[in-house]
Amino acid sequence: MSVAELEAEDHVVASTDLLAYDEEQLVGYLKTRDRDGEFDVSNLTGVESLSESQRDELAQRLRIDELHARLQHVASTRDDSPDRAPSRLQTDSIVGTPPPTAVRDLEIMSLQELVRDGGRPVCSIQQLSDILAAPMARYEAVLPWLSDFPDSETGAGDIKTVFSRQFMRWSNFRKSQWDNRGLRDTEVAFSVFLEASKRKYKGMGLNTMVSDPSFDETLRRQWQHMPAFEPPESQSFAAYQNAVKIRLTPYHFTSSLQLRKDPQKQTAWTDWLEYLSFELRGLEILTLTAESLETKYHRSMEKLLRANQTIGNNAASSSAASDSIQTQQRHLGGKGVNMRQELAAAQADRDASRKSIDDFTRETGAYTRAHRAAFYQRHLVAWVAEEARLMETEMSAQSNLAKSKKRKQRDEEPSESQSKRTNRGDRVRSANSVAPSLGKLHLRRSTRQPKRPTTP
Repeated sequence: MSVAELEAEDHVVASTDLLAYDEEQLVGYLKTRDRDGEFDVSNLTGVESLSESQRDELAQRLRIDELHARLQHVASTRDDSPDRAPSRLQTDSIVGTPPPTAVRDLEIMSLQELVRDGGRPVCSIQQLSDILAAPMARYEAVLPWLSDFPDSETGAGDIKTVFSRQFMRWSNFRKSQWDNRGLRDTEVAFSVFLEASKRKYKGMGLNTMVSDPSFDETLRRQWQHMPAFEPPESQSFAAYQNAVKIRLTPYHFTSSLQLRKDPQKQTAWTDWLEYLSFELRGLEILTLTAESLETKYHRSMEKLLRANQTIGNNAASSSAASDSIQTQQRHLGGKGVNMRQELAAAQADRDASRKSIDDFTRETGAYTRAHRAAFYQRHLVAWVAEEARLMETEMSAQSNLAKSKKRKQRDEEPSESQSKRTNRGDRVRSANSVAPSLGKLHLRRSTRQPKRPTTP
């Protein structure tokens, strides 16, 4: 889409399209929405269907404090020649969606950083390629990380960005670990995220962006605004530990949970169980939100049904009136049906029906979104729990293998005590082999007759 097309005043832009715009396209769109120094994005559609990470990303791209700087830069550097390729800003926002050609690189680097930090990817790069080749037939493998049907625009985007969204979700969890220990402002947590982000973007070839002086500060703002399930201010670490154990109790894991005040000293197993608790907490929040909106949803449904019943009654009355008019016209020699009256009544019914449906959709939109989010969150929790079972099986197999190696080593290499007993036995056998000869010598001396003394 060209900038000229974007500059049409009545152009409606999908939020997913805006996420994919390059710098010039974004600026072109914003120029058309400039209202005396303020930007009107009311024509942006589909925001409600975006996933949480996509909404965060969209908000970052539309940060007002950077928009004027972008406009000024393009105004001062852009050549209006149609042959000139759009230039990239060296200070391009790091949180903006990369060009389409870089999406695969972003996913690969996100996967590497996810694994490096202890996360577990939902599938491999090859498996993702296979899924993208036939998403409707193979989407079940990534279902836990979808936020809409795979054949929808949002669902298709979720599949393509599954690793980058996993990495950001894992980063949210890492942040929550420090928050729940009362260490929200520690530099250690942010430095881990910063270094991972640098490696990720350098791996994509964006070295200039990473070396820009604004890079660290932009990442810091992103870290500070990263959503995490923050505990009540009065909650102690001990209370948090207890809450985590309560959430995990129904799963009956055999391996113990050892939460540490410093999360960097925890095992990978404890980290994963704490992550399961993190996603369970997310499910609790989404479920409570959906439940709180149920009453309003049912009221809206009753209102819609009453409206439809009224419209149906009106239609029946209109039909009866029309029959009566036709009968009278026949008796009076009328030549036709009062079509104008029928059309007016039908139009009124259609308008009333459309308004009822629009009102219902608007009034229940929040409940529908919350219910859908809770549905997909349940799938995510189930996947995390399944991965925990796999980890437990892997740990058990490793433990059994280590024990087997130790037993084999014991069998093949005698212990020190066994060696000592063997050495003592050898000395005893050696002594016994010498004793018979000494005995014989003694017997020979004892059988010799002593000389009798001579008589003087």
